[in-house]
Amino acid sequence: MSGRVGRYKKRKEMIKKNQSLPFVRSLTDQEQVDKLLSQGVDTEKLENFDSSTDINVFFEVNSAEVNALLSDLKSSFHKDRLDQLLSETKRGVISSIAGPFGLGKLVSAYDKHGGNVDTVHNARQGVYVTNEEKQRNNDYGDYNSSDYHGYKGYKNKNREDSILQNKGKLSDSYTGNVLEGGSNRHLDHTISANEVHNDAGRILAEVDGPSAANSESNLNSTSEHINNKSGKGALTVDELLSKLERTAPQRKARIEELSGKSELTKKENRELERLHEHEAVDADRMRQIDKKARKEYNGNINKEYYTSKKFLKNTASTGVNEGAKMGAQQAFGYLLVEFFSGSITEITDAYNNGLEGKSLYKDIKVRLIRIGRNLSGKWKGVITGFSAGFISGFISNLITTIVNIFVTTAKRIVRMIREGVFSLLKAMKLILFPPVDMSFVEVMHEAMKLIAAGGIVIAGVALEEIIEKLILSVPLLAPFTSVATAVIVGSLTAIAMSLVAYLIDKMDILGVIKAQETTFILNNLDKDIDDKLKQCENVSEEIDVLLGQDSVLLLQSS
Repeated sequence: MSGRVGRYKKRKEMIKKNQSLPFVRSLTDQEQVDKLLSQGVDTEKLENFDSSTDINVFFEVNSAEVNALLSDLKSSFHKDRLDQLLSETKRGVISSIAGPFGLGKLVSAYDKHGGNVDTVHNARQGVYVTNEEKQRNNDYGDYNSSDYHGYKGYKNKNREDSILQNKGKLSDSYTGNVLEGGSNRHLDHTISANEVHNDAGRILAEVDGPSAANSESNLNSTSEHINNKSGKGALTVDELLSKLERTAPQRKARIEELSGKSELTKKENRELERLHEHEAVDADRMRQIDKKARKEYNGNINKEYYTSKKFLKNTASTGVNEGAKMGAQQAFGYLLVEFFSGSITEITDAYNNGLEGKSLYKDIKVRLIRIGRNLSGKWKGVITGFSAGFISGFISNLITTIVNIFVTTAKRIVRMIREGVFSLLKAMKLILFPPVDMSFVEVMHEAMKLIAAGGIVIAGVALEEIIEKLILSVPLLAPFTSVATAVIVGSLTAIAMSLVAYLIDKMDILGVIKAQETTFILNNLDKDIDDKLKQCENVSEEIDVLLGQDSVLLLQSS
């Protein structure tokens, strides 16, 4: 606003200056005066000139002219944005082909099912990153019951429960009924010792089997009929409860049948006792005990493994490797984009303006040298690309590892995470370290575009598999599947990103584009006013020069 006020004051000063011309200019010598007086007089001009009248200029502008001017400026603003969008789309196509769907695909060839670091979850699914861990699991010894039931902790707990049982103070863990002193009692591993021994997650974590199986929460006294082979045995709690539910009708019928007999054999008595014990199992009680035991068991396994030097070392080393791969992808991709963009510019110039050299060979040489010089000046972009890629690669590896603690990721999911993290980090960098000439609202507007672009790249990676299969189905295109897929998916992705960016601009949720449009119009109006003011100043200076000549006598009308 201060610029406009300054221009207004300047115009007022010019008007005041021109209205305050001196009444008399100095006279020259008599000879020149006589010469002037002896010249002929143009009577027609004198008749049409009224020296007593002020020269006033009036500007009348109607609303239609104002609207037309504003409409032209708005059209110019949106045309410039469209030209910029088309230019960015062209560069985006090159960048996508060279980046995530070109070099990115080459980098993804080294991605592994389940990520880059062994996890407890993946080991239990039979998914290993390293052959060393896989072989260690395969070579692990067979289950030996005496190692677990002869463990000191197991013996101590069994002795304590025997004392309580003899006092009539011990209840069956799975039914809640008191275990009589003379009844046969078993100390059950809720998570069976066999399951613990063969648990690939425990083997990966290098946790001692007998120690893990004989934790306090996993040792629970119950009737022999519930724990023997016809009951729980080596079954999990869910498997046992499912079995009891499935056999409930037959069990009830058999109980009724045996109970109706007047006399039972010893074998039938034991069978009836077993059936009653099975019928008395409290499913909810058993599930709660199993849940508690597994929570403690898995918590111990996870704590031991995920805080171990082995895991931390593998995570750090694979993170550095992934960072280096992603950094190389971004740095080399940046150079490829600059090379292709420069090549397109040179080809266009050659088509429009002809060859620069005497021959095609010399022309190509000159243009390649020029492209090379341009690339040599892009080292800052290469360093920036590598550093951004390294950070995103390291973080994406960490995220992939964390995800694989809970679920096993496919190779393509690993790549999606990597590309998504890269886009997210670019948005975060823009938000945390915005350019000095961008407002917070403008930063958030551009960050929305970056996040949306990341989502499109992820969708493009998912689409890539479909496109690849379609191309493979065409025999003539099969040898060029990789190149064709990169070009098609890269182009579609870049165009989609441009369209989404255009839609975000059109929606203008934060009012950024409207503000930019207003600034564009005001700047153009200011420039036009400055140009007109400069012309007025030039005319005023020329008048001053003319009026300053000593050969003229001028009287200003009052």
